[in-house]
Amino acid sequence: MELVTVTSVSDTGLANVVVGVLEQAGVSAVISGTGAPDVYPTPSVHPYRILVSEDDLARARDVLDQFETMPDDVDEED
Repeated sequence: MELVTVTSVSDTGLANVVVGVLEQAGVSAVISGTGAPDVYPTPSVHPYRILVSEDDLARARDVLDQFETMPDDVDEED
């Protein structure tokens, strides 16, 4: 199984969110980069790469495209 980069992010918190979104959609993903994620999400000069199986790349891109275009939660005032 060949792993390929589907996206890169600059902090561990976002990397974990992206992996969670992919896994909820049924796409296995791992984080590669500057090391194991820290307890506290901090920006990094070296990006964290999100890797997926080459066979899942197209599906992962679709999932992330949908995730990025989702509207932010808006507080509604009554």
